[in-house]
Amino acid sequence: MKKRTVGLLAAAVMTAALGTGAMAADFLVGFANNSDTYNYCAKFRTYLKEATEAKGIEIMVTDAGGDTNVQNGQIDDFIVQEANVVSAISNDLDGSVPALKAAIDAGIPYISFLTSVSGGDDYEGYIYVGSPNVEAGKAQGEYLVDALPEGAKILYFTGEPNDQQYIDRKQGLMDALAAREDVEILDEYNVKNGKDLGMSTTEDCLMSYDHIDAIVCQNDDAALGVVQALKTNDALEGILVLGIDGSDDALASIKAGEMAMTALQDAKAQAQAGADIFESLMNGTDPAEIEDVFIPFKIVTAENVDEYLPE
Repeated sequence: MKKRTVGLLAAAVMTAALGTGAMAADFLVGFANNSDTYNYCAKFRTYLKEATEAKGIEIMVTDAGGDTNVQNGQIDDFIVQEANVVSAISNDLDGSVPALKAAIDAGIPYISFLTSVSGGDDYEGYIYVGSPNVEAGKAQGEYLVDALPEGAKILYFTGEPNDQQYIDRKQGLMDALAAREDVEILDEYNVKNGKDLGMSTTEDCLMSYDHIDAIVCQNDDAALGVVQALKTNDALEGILVLGIDGSDDALASIKAGEMAMTALQDAKAQAQAGADIFESLMNGTDPAEIEDVFIPFKIVTAENVDEYLPE
């Protein structure tokens, strides 16, 4: 539950946006992307910029390259440039706290997209926009409960443990897998949600384990790396590969019969929700009155992938 001090922050936002009788052109938003190298983050960045500018709102966009300190510095720069709102796909649950504190000290809202920041709910100006990650992990687990043979053995490839996405997605997976006591998780590997590390870790695991029924990944980039390694080693048949995000490449992989499923995040709807929040703040809405936004995941398998493939 957020602790709100209603009115004070909104007054500051309204003064910054409207104090000279200016319109949207004088309302400035900063967005620090986690990393443009991640397919989903790059897609979200594009949608957010388009949706925000369509409302006549100026937005500064940067790429942190996956470096928390760089991202924190970028948000500091936004504040120096007198941004009315700062936002980010926050890189680290605890490591991004300095960026949140900088926003608090400046008295401006902090919008965290897709990932959370420790202590955010204690700040009236903190708003989360994303998807319910527990549900994504649960969807993976439910798929496996139905698809895995008796006595199945699986591997779990993850992102950084100090990331709320990691925590929530794992919780959902484990909750669902509780229905199958015969399923064994052989091991968990932090592949940093990266394609290259997903690939190399899979190659190592193929030499370390006699039998693998599924490799479950916390994002599509890692899953695509897994697929590549399995194909190179002629080991794709019989191993289910699961991801999360619904990237275009993952959808193509499912269509090709390689990946088994993904939980698709609606990047466009998330970005639109963010742009709508920026507009509300520009128009003087108290951030204490703006609710967090959760866009549902969509489960994609071979049975329905045609509905989601890009035109």
